[in-house]
Order: sequence, then C-alpha cells, then structure tokens
Amino acid sequence: MKQSVAILDFGTSKITVLIGSRGINDSINIDGIGVCEYVGFVRGAWLDKERLSHCIGQAISGAESRAQQKIDKLYVGVPNEFSKCYIVNNSISLNKKRRVTEQDVQALLDSGNAFDDDPNWTVVNMQPVYYTLDNERKLIEPVGMMSTKLGGSISYILARNDFMADVAAAASMAEVETEFLSASLAEIMLLFDDFRRDKCVMLADVGALGTALTIGRGDGICVQNYFPWGGARITAALADKFDIPLKQAEQLKRKVILSLEPDFVPPEDEEEPPVVQTEYEIEVENDLKRFDVAETNLVVRLEIERFARYIQKALKQCDYDYPDYTPLSVTGGGLCTMRGAIEYLSECLAREAEAVKPLQPMLDSAQLSSALGIMNMVLLSNPASGGMLNRFKRWFSKRKQKE
Repeated sequence: MKQSVAILDFGTSKITVLIGSRGINDSINIDGIGVCEYVGFVRGAWLDKERLSHCIGQAISGAESRAQQKIDKLYVGVPNEFSKCYIVNNSISLNKKRRVTEQDVQALLDSGNAFDDDPNWTVVNMQPVYYTLDNERKLIEPVGMMSTKLGGSISYILARNDFMADVAAAASMAEVETEFLSASLAEIMLLFDDFRRDKCVMLADVGALGTALTIGRGDGICVQNYFPWGGARITAALADKFDIPLKQAEQLKRKVILSLEPDFVPPEDEEEPPVVQTEYEIEVENDLKRFDVAETNLVVRLEIERFARYIQKALKQCDYDYPDYTPLSVTGGGLCTMRGAIEYLSECLAREAEAVKPLQPMLDSAQLSSALGIMNMVLLSNPASGGMLNRFKRWFSKRKQKE
C-alpha cells in the first residue's frame, strides 16, 4: 500500500500544497494539488498576515479535494527569508579505535548544536558537509569505518519561531499538524546528485517577487541568502516602458527571445536570406499590439543586469570559501521560462550559469523545484519513523567518499 504525504511550499506569490507518494524508479506521484495566490513576504514579514490563514486553508482544501483524502500532517518548507544556517566544525573522541556507529554520528551532531536555547530560532535540519576520521580524510558516510575519533563540518539550519507559529496556527484551523524543514536543503537534494553536491553547488531559485540564493556542499547548506528581485520586476519594467497593463506586459515578457538580432543585415548574395524578427506581437481583445524587439530586449537585459548585481553582492559578502569555478544553477519560474535569459545572466556574471529543473516524469518544471524537493525529502526520510529533525541519515545507503 502506497504511503502518501502532504507538503506545503511557500513561493513568493503563491502557496502550494501537494499530496503525493513514491512511484517507480524513485519518481513522485502527485495525487492532489492545491494552490492559492497571496502577496508573499518582504524582509521577513508577511505583506498580508490577516489573509495567511485563509490562503493556507484554501491550498489545503484544494489538495484534499483533488486527492479525495484528508490531510492529517503537513510538512512545511521554510523559505530562506525565514531561515539561517551555521557551519560548525567539531569532533568527539571514541575512546578507542573501533567502528563508528549511528549513535556516534548522532552524538557528534548533538555536541555541536549550541542553538537549543535561542528564544527566536529552532533547528529544523542538521546535515553534514563532510565527516572526518583519524586521518582527516573527508567522507560523507562514516558509519562502519574504523577510527578513534569522529569529526566533521556540520550544517545547522534554523527556522524563525514566529514563522513556524504563524503557519502552525493557520494549519491548525484546518485540523492539520505541522512539521518544518529547510526548503532550500530539500531543493538541493532533489536537483543535484551526490557527486555534484560533494564538489559544491550554487542555486538561485528565482520566484515572482524574490530570489533565494543557496550554496550547498555534501548533504548540507553552507550559505543562505534572499533578496527582493524576481521575474515580476521584468514585467513591471515592461509595463512602465510601454505604458501597458501588467497583464499585457506579462504576455510580452513570455514572447521575449534575448538572442534575437533585429539589426542583423543578411549578405546580399544569399539566395534565401533569413527572416529577421523586428517586432513582438501580443493579442489584446482580438487586436494585435506590436513592440520593437530591440527596445523590449533592452528593458529585459537591464533588469537581468540588476539581478546579476544582487548575485555578485551576495557572493562578495559570502564568508564561505566555495570554489571559484562553481556554476550558478537557476531554477524557479521567475527567469527560467525566458529564452536567452540564463545565457545573458552568465555573460553579466562572467560565470557559467545553467537552468535546472526536477527530473520527474510529467513534473519537469522549474516552478515545481521547491515543492517537489520538499516532498522528495519527506518521502526519502520515511515519515513513519519519527520526527524530521532526528532523521538526518544519508538519503542513500551508499555514498562515495571524497578524495
């Protein structure tokens, strides 16, 4: 019998609840989905806290209706805006040379957790960047290895207590219990295999109103950041430039191809010169509106340049020593749907950039990266075995040791 779980994902402009289960070949089956648009949050504060309970309740009700089942427990992904992480380097003595046990790993994690007394924050995930043994060799799975000590670089991810209280109160109105985990950690675990994560990954999840920038390594998160730039900035800039409503500006944005060269002049000796697109067309009430490609693309490029400056500032302030060659992976619906946007972002950053999305049949959309990541983590952690915080074990039974 399949085991279904329910998750809640906070985007910057909508709340999503999914009910799903594990399918064949590690795929995810979605039984029900509920979505409610909301105004989101800025600088760690809800823009409309009064409607939060209504929006969460509506998303829960929608998922329950489509799945035709009641949600008893909801696993909630904590966004970067309401979360922070710390890397703690620590070690414990095993008293003699012997095999490392699961209890030793738990003891190491507990000994480095100095955050339990914080009145404003609660640890929701404890994950290893790497472990070390006697010879200081870095590895991900120490259990069963011989050593006299166990050390490691451990990522402690904390969530704001007021955020969890607000969400728990809203869910309780629908008679639903809540448990919390890091949305960014879940996303990284879904989108990158262990080989990529062991080297270091950098992920920008671009939503409508904001971007979560995360650097991860091993099974942990090393850096979290959030800044208020999202795809809606491009929509607003187009609306302002051409004095059109936001709805039409959104239509125009979806037409943009940044690789177009409207000023290209084909050679005269070509038998069939290529057709050069100089205008974008959108239909408004059965009428075609036309917009100059060069002007439109310039507006979009200026906004992507602004986004690049946010990224560069965040990386400049980063105190974690990540490899300079680490590419920027981009997901979310704010930028990945625009043709040529990731390539132009790469030029602006002078860094390799790539679009990433879940490798899930019928669910391979960058907009679903966060929600599917949360569900994937919950399904992998076996919800029947206890609380999420204590299920820190490797998602895979075998992991390659780092060189």
